[in-house]
Amino acid sequence: MSWNERLSDAIYTSPSRRSIIFTYENVSKEINKKTTAFDYPDANGTYIQDLGHTGRKYPLRVIFWGDDCDLQANLFEEMLSEKGAGSLRHPLYGVVNVVPFGKITRRDDLKTAANQVIFQVTFWETIQNVLPISQDDINSLIEASLDDYNFSASNEFGKDIDLSSSVEKSTFKVTYEGILDTTKNGLEDIANAQADVKKQFDSIYDSIKKGIDILVDDPVTLGFQTVQLIQSPGRATGSIIARLNAYGNLIDQIITGDNAIKTKGFDSQNSNDFHTADIFASTYIAGAIVAVLNHEYETKTNAIRDAERILYKFDELTAWRDANFKSLDQIDTGEAYQKLQQSVALMAGFITELSFSLAQEKSVILDRDRTIIDLCGELYGVVDDQLDFMINSNNMSGDDIIELRRGQEIVYFL
Repeated sequence: MSWNERLSDAIYTSPSRRSIIFTYENVSKEINKKTTAFDYPDANGTYIQDLGHTGRKYPLRVIFWGDDCDLQANLFEEMLSEKGAGSLRHPLYGVVNVVPFGKITRRDDLKTAANQVIFQVTFWETIQNVLPISQDDINSLIEASLDDYNFSASNEFGKDIDLSSSVEKSTFKVTYEGILDTTKNGLEDIANAQADVKKQFDSIYDSIKKGIDILVDDPVTLGFQTVQLIQSPGRATGSIIARLNAYGNLIDQIITGDNAIKTKGFDSQNSNDFHTADIFASTYIAGAIVAVLNHEYETKTNAIRDAERILYKFDELTAWRDANFKSLDQIDTGEAYQKLQQSVALMAGFITELSFSLAQEKSVILDRDRTIIDLCGELYGVVDDQLDFMINSNNMSGDDIIELRRGQEIVYFL
């Protein structure tokens, strides 16, 4: 069988399950590797971090011809406009779940080819809808997953900490209090943004500090209070960037900073230091998830940005944990880690689903001097409800508010 005999009909099935066969020209596909290059000053060569690949893109030149080509084209255009994922039976690359992505162009050749309509469309492979349920249900599902993590992390902490001697208890207490105070300093500003959150945060911290001598003998309870303390500021009002920065900075101090925890062989103190740092670092990720769940996103760009940031930090945490478990020659039972991994995955699915309904970023280069009032009215159709949003989303200065200059790029969302 030759290559042309292996070709199949090209069929697009829309989210509403309507299907249409179409003719096509030359085909291609595109895939991006999710890689980052790191050059270190004291090492020759480059380290490439490989995080897999994106979904494949399938640009197609779709052709309808014949007496009813206009009717077929109208149907195809309707199908492309449906919300959600459809299915593409590609003539060469098989069946994939796709979403029509970006600009779609239609050309009706009325003069040169009156029985022909041509579409230029890119189908982008997508994972299946991860969470096809209501937003309230999704939030409840993620909150339940985080509750599972909190329970598992606390119990795992109790099992992993070695407090069999007075020396181990003393050194553990010093290590724990040091990270605890760093955590308080890193999170108190975002906790202070909301009175009830600040009260809860201060109350848990004071409870731990005052009862530390007793809690050292009960690491399960100490672990549970720790995860509650860390996650509480994520629920505060205020800037999502500030909240994610706070958690991100604390993660960096433990896993990538100058004083990062890097064990060198096994002894009880190294093990205790690592497992203490681990419950803090892992719960910083959980706190960032809580922050995302408690923020109302307006734009797809910001939602995807924050989800990707948490995914990247989780990958860094995973690498750090693996290296330390190997150094200590210990086996990770994975109970708490798997619960956290599930929470991260649910958060990413939630953001992916949410992003379909959020405003997409666009930009315009001004061809003349403008005022923000008339430009806002032109871009959004209204002024009062969108003016502050346009100013904030473009970080406009006082001069910009007076007059926008020709050649200036303005971002807007539709």
